[in-house]
Amino acid sequence: MNENDPKLSPEQSFLATASHEIRTPLNGILGTVSLLLETELSPAQREYADAIQNSGERLLDLLNNVLDFARLDTGEIELSNEVFRPTALAREVIELLSPRAHARGLDIALRCQADRALTLRGDAGKARQILFNLIGNALKFADEGSILVDLAFKDGQLIFDVFDTGPGIAPADQAQLFEAFQQVSHTDTQKDGGVGLGLAIVSRICEALGGEISVSSTVGVGTCFRVNLPFEEEKSEAYLAANDAIEGRVILVGLPAATTLSAAASLLKAGAEVLNILPPSAALKVRANLILAGADLPEDTLRALCNTAPVLIVLRPEDRAEMPRFRTLGAAGWMVRPLRAKSLIERAGLAISGAVASESDTLETGQGHVLIADDNPINALIARRAMESSGFTATVASTGREALDAVEQISPDLILMDLRMPIMDGFEATKQLRAAGHTMPVIAVSAEINPEIERRARDAGANGVAAKPLDAEALRQLALKWTSQTKTAGAA
Repeated sequence: MNENDPKLSPEQSFLATASHEIRTPLNGILGTVSLLLETELSPAQREYADAIQNSGERLLDLLNNVLDFARLDTGEIELSNEVFRPTALAREVIELLSPRAHARGLDIALRCQADRALTLRGDAGKARQILFNLIGNALKFADEGSILVDLAFKDGQLIFDVFDTGPGIAPADQAQLFEAFQQVSHTDTQKDGGVGLGLAIVSRICEALGGEISVSSTVGVGTCFRVNLPFEEEKSEAYLAANDAIEGRVILVGLPAATTLSAAASLLKAGAEVLNILPPSAALKVRANLILAGADLPEDTLRALCNTAPVLIVLRPEDRAEMPRFRTLGAAGWMVRPLRAKSLIERAGLAISGAVASESDTLETGQGHVLIADDNPINALIARRAMESSGFTATVASTGREALDAVEQISPDLILMDLRMPIMDGFEATKQLRAAGHTMPVIAVSAEINPEIERRARDAGANGVAAKPLDAEALRQLALKWTSQTKTAGAA
């Protein structure tokens, strides 16, 4: 969608144009800072760079909320009707926001109470926006601890519970939470850096979908926002593979709270006996078929655990450099949080059987050629540096036309396609790629993401849609995910 789209009112056209022009340099600032933070900096320099990043993220959140609220305030909300898997939707949102959570020292995880094969019909984009806003709100106010997303489906209702270990909200303040331009207190206004639109937007979208949102909170303990959304269930074939059944005892040692609850739910559903052991030293006295251990446990403890049972180390993406050390300690493998249920069950089954999950070694290093189509030289530089530092070869195109020509020359393994480019935009370039028979993954990238843009991108042939700004780590994980999926499909 561009500013001349006839569906937009003059007010919306102005907002769309202005927001894009503001987002473009802001994305460049945030992306460049993410690269800067990966270099060697003095303590003072790192503090300054962190301040730039935090201020930029607040400004971006404010801009997104103002634009979203303006859309909702200028007309009826258009609803789409598509088939989607809510577990995949929730996982994608959590993985997108996990770098922000980890940077703040917070654990974040998904606990799925619904079947992984559950398929629904309705407006997936709006459900994603609701979850994104609720997790983003939790990230603003939780200074330590965890954020846990519970997903369930009951009586035709998709239920999201978003728990955080923030300061909590007094009962007298809860009534005004969903009103526009309201904050609980002046202190929260300073901390948030916003104007109180995020929860008002969530409330309006819930209403448009025929659902509802509620809050429960205890001061000093934390807050839970619950969303109930009516969706039609689609018939689908369950896809439980043979290795989806886990026999034996799995003990969890030294994992953050949200990750502990998420892993326990997945393992219990697969049939395992699960114990969470405190303190870690007590785990040495418990017979186990598998141990999931936190990466920040003392080295002596990890070595001792590895001598008692197969151990999978659970770590953050930022801790990848520590993987060789864990292997020397005797670990059977490792997993990166937030954990994926399917990967957890597969890795657990392999470790218990004595096999080694080869992908745990290979997925962290990129292989292949990535085409970056972006007319903004700063954005292109950020993406290229992120790809090359992960082992990929990268080529840059500044227009859709150049991207099409580059595909014929290099046959890339992945394309990061900016949607707004001169001469030929990303929508048209993707359409022509698919029309020409090219099947490589195309990830549409845009500073402005809304359900209409997502729908247009996917209709054009994009495999996924990602919102700018994408920092270096987010770009790496995106590329690793899609190139590994391509290799797996090819091998199959």
